[in-house]
Amino acid sequence: MVEPELKGHKVICSAFIEKNNKFLIVMCPTFKVWRTPGGRAEFGERLEETLIREMQEETSITFENPRFIGFGQGREFHVKKQMETSRLIMYFYVKTDQEPKLDPNEAEDHRWVTLDELKQIENKETPLTDLFNRNPDLIL
Repeated sequence: MVEPELKGHKVICSAFIEKNNKFLIVMCPTFKVWRTPGGRAEFGERLEETLIREMQEETSITFENPRFIGFGQGREFHVKKQMETSRLIMYFYVKTDQEPKLDPNEAEDHRWVTLDELKQIENKETPLTDLFNRNPDLIL
């Protein structure tokens, strides 16, 4: 079955992955912004299933019982396709003691940062900024 091309927001699931009181962020090669790891939901997939699959594919980190913390929405410029996209990102929280093994097609670089440091990064994805604006007292 061919899926129809949907207009509007693409639904993404993303995780605040905590290790030693810091969170993993990656430099996205598609949008050239810092973001928390995540990816697009596939047709018929539950959000939690998307998150678990995407974390395994992008970071090799496995976990159970992700906790939903909120959403953010915004637009990003897709560098390779030279077009703007609109995304709705569902953010989850997970904790790990594992070290990520990043897919170079998904992350050009990575850092472990505190939540306050992440809030201060200027070159981060717009849905992440939106999440912080909607939840100014966010504590993970």
